[in-house]
Amino acid sequence: MSITVDIGNPHQTVDDGNCTVDRAISVGVDDGSSTDGEVFVESAPEEYVDRKGYQATFLGDDLAIPQPTITTDADDVLTFALAGHHEQVLKYEHYSALMSATRRLCRFSAVNIDGNRPKKFARVGWRTDPRIPMDAQIKAECYGNPPKFARGHMTRREDPVWGSDTAASRGNADSMHVTNAVPQMQPFNAGIWLDLEDYALQNARRDDMKISVFTGPFLHDDDPTMFGVQVPVEFWKIIAFVHDETGELCATGYTMSQRDFLSEEEFVYGAHETAQRSISSIERRAGLSFGALAELDPFEEQEGIAPHLTDVTQIQFIRHR
Repeated sequence: MSITVDIGNPHQTVDDGNCTVDRAISVGVDDGSSTDGEVFVESAPEEYVDRKGYQATFLGDDLAIPQPTITTDADDVLTFALAGHHEQVLKYEHYSALMSATRRLCRFSAVNIDGNRPKKFARVGWRTDPRIPMDAQIKAECYGNPPKFARGHMTRREDPVWGSDTAASRGNADSMHVTNAVPQMQPFNAGIWLDLEDYALQNARRDDMKISVFTGPFLHDDDPTMFGVQVPVEFWKIIAFVHDETGELCATGYTMSQRDFLSEEEFVYGAHETAQRSISSIERRAGLSFGALAELDPFEEQEGIAPHLTDVTQIQFIRHR
């Protein structure tokens, strides 16, 4: 289905002996714990005209990494009209999102991260996006105090917060759009999942310190419906960067499940499980194509089997011969 509307932190210092990077890191998702009286900052469509969104050539002109393409349910993409053009990708500061028309959740969120130019800004309030209909966004139904869900960022709040003060401030505020949030269990304890970007930056080319990250939920027909919202039970992430050791572009994929903590009878709270998975397996399950990235993936998994990560040092970024 296509919908068209016409509209005119704690911080961590990473020091590997070659460079020091002071990056804000997440200790958990924003819990969305109070929907009563929560302020949704209003904005206007024209405020987004200068947003360039995710940049495919961020890692280099000769290393273009396009946004993923839809391979299944291609008609389930939210379409909107902006400045006389029909659009599907919501462009924000340093990141973009593409929405599912039926689920009111992003199918993916894509961000460029510059580890050499991070900034620190305080968390701001959640906001809706005026470029798309309000009823195409999940504002509050399933979010709130337990047993309701947290608003889980797909693109981490800290990731687009870099560059000039103006750009970093926009990245901080833009990350708080509900189009970048997906229902996740609370309390949320997923340290490895939240550390993936920081660990990738430690392995990225030292004179560049740039990575590109794609994140989203697996949207399946049998996802459980809770508080009037069909809730994803598993999430995926793909990270691409130029590896400092090899000097070559590399890409790796990961999944995180909250399946064990969702029950039709009751809510069960606990740690989410993170695993490294092949990009090709993520493509099949997410209905997306990441083009040449799947061929760069060094991870070889047995069919249907992948060990859970207990430490980021277990990640395979390059193929060991």
